[in-house]
Amino acid sequence: MSAITSIVPSRLRHLVEVSPRVRGTLTSGPIQILTVIAVFLVGRAAVPGFAAPYSVKAMLVIASFLGIAALGQTFVVLIGGIDLSVPALIGAGNVIGARLSGEGMNSVEVIAVVLATGLAVGAVNGFVTSRWHLPPLVVTLATGSVVGGAVLIWTNATLTGSAPGWLTRFTSAASSTGPLPVAPVVVLWLALAVLAQLFILRSRPGRQIFMLGANRQAAALMLVSERTISALCFGLSGALAGLAGFLLAGFTGAGLFTVGDPYLFQSIAAVVIGGTSLLGGRGGVFRSVLGSLTLVELTTLLVGQSLSSAAQQAVLGAVIVCVTALYGRDRNVRDRI
Repeated sequence: MSAITSIVPSRLRHLVEVSPRVRGTLTSGPIQILTVIAVFLVGRAAVPGFAAPYSVKAMLVIASFLGIAALGQTFVVLIGGIDLSVPALIGAGNVIGARLSGEGMNSVEVIAVVLATGLAVGAVNGFVTSRWHLPPLVVTLATGSVVGGAVLIWTNATLTGSAPGWLTRFTSAASSTGPLPVAPVVVLWLALAVLAQLFILRSRPGRQIFMLGANRQAAALMLVSERTISALCFGLSGALAGLAGFLLAGFTGAGLFTVGDPYLFQSIAAVVIGGTSLLGGRGGVFRSVLGSLTLVELTTLLVGQSLSSAAQQAVLGAVIVCVTALYGRDRNVRDRI
């Protein structure tokens, strides 16, 4: 037994510290950066006003809502899962934030309630999927339905509450952040991305996320708790989805549960377009930032070309298939260990 325990760490030591190969997947790849630039140039040439300052600021604001939700989705995808409860938690965050704000609750307390709700629901998702080894797609879809039903019962399926005035200014494309000519919500999004990146690179749980996504058996040998890491990743996804929903209240003006519906597809698409593998163990949060920017630019371009919603979905789906095919040709991380 002592011989085995002495061999295992030496075989798996590269999983404890982020290896150069894996570390490279955490940072923004040149392909993703060039894609953002290329789509922007095409849009500038094809759509009048696409590159106008106000249009760029508006795209950044829209990308920030998507980007915050995609950050949470990234944590789940890195361990090989997908969170389908994101739209419901965005809607719940929107309704809870608007209703409690309309009732006069302090904004700090409202944000705390929204984050706690999303974190709790997400943690339950992670615990259930890891404890009984159930498919995340099924568990999160069911949880989303429960959350949606609870919110609709609470609000009688009607608009409710109102967004505080500061939130409208915080998410307005016409606002700025000190000397920066961008809305505060964009700065918040980028700050969250930096914090998430530091968490993955510098913390032990962050490294364990990649260990679990790369190879669950190897991670178990390194004493990584699958339940803890799964609950953490799904919890972060739920909290960030709730935060995105609360911020969207600055746009909707009142609690609207269906505001999260488009993000079922978009939050996953942003992660995939950014280059994070759906197989887990490879990718990073900054890639999802670039994926969110690319997706919003592409959507704006398609809208500018007067494509219908169905045609937009078809084009975006084709893009995701192409991107998935590109990284899907590589061997999965667990097969290289």
